[in-house]
Amino acid sequence: MTPTEQETATLEAAYRRALFKVLGHLVFVVVCCAAAFVLRRMFGLPPAFLSIVFLVALVLFGGDIFRFLRLRYRVQRRRLDHPS
Repeated sequence: MTPTEQETATLEAAYRRALFKVLGHLVFVVVCCAAAFVLRRMFGLPPAFLSIVFLVALVLFGGDIFRFLRLRYRVQRRRLDHPS
């Protein structure tokens, strides 16, 4: 395996890990939003409560989201530069 193939394989493995991590975060956020919706209905909280849950999730998972986007960009560039 050449160094370029090794780098490509490593990059794509990191991309897949980041993708599954972001998908896991997405499932967690959906569950939290559903719970927040139920709590909002039960206690009569304002609609802004749901947006707070969403913003907190963006702050908590923002690093992983940007890492995923950066890896996706690098994989796309690698595939364009080195077609197999």
